Amino acid sequence: MGEKKKEVIRLEREAVIPILKHKLITALSLHFEDKCEREEFLRFCQRVECTIRAWYHLHFEDLMQLYSLFEPIRGAHRLHQQNLSPREIDTLEDQFLQHLFQVMEKSNFKVITNEEIQVALSAQYRLNLPIVVDEAKLDTKLLTRFFSKFPRDDLPRFADKVK
Repeated sequence: MGEKKKEVIRLEREAVIPILKHKLITALSLHFEDKCEREEFLRFCQRVECTIRAWYHLHFEDLMQLYSLFEPIRGAHRLHQQNLSPREIDTLEDQFLQHLFQVMEKSNFKVITNEEIQVALSAQYRLNLPIVVDEAKLDTKLLTRFFSKFPRDDLPRFADKVK
């Protein structure tokens, strides 16, 4: 009888520390013997956190402002009010997608790969949720233009539908 081959898929480690932030900061601060250094370290951590929050806040505001031009209910009306040329609309769409991908990347979200889709489809998860791309909802012109201007490695198989 033939041996059954065991399939192994290696997944990247997540860039996340699975600990509450305040516990980590407290544990690190205890390594400072000098009280002044400890307080300075805590202030530094607060400044870093404020900087990160400010970055996300600014990008989120930009993202929402651009989204308001393209949202399904009132977006077309807002675009019409702006009296924009098709080229300007394309530029705004590209800016929206750039902001979206940037925020997703900073939040550790990644575009799914073909290998990850295959793992999900092979039912190697406890829950077998179907992964289906609704091709009718793909905006082929927008995605084709965006990915040709801003190429990405290892796009999933459904991305070839937009070319």
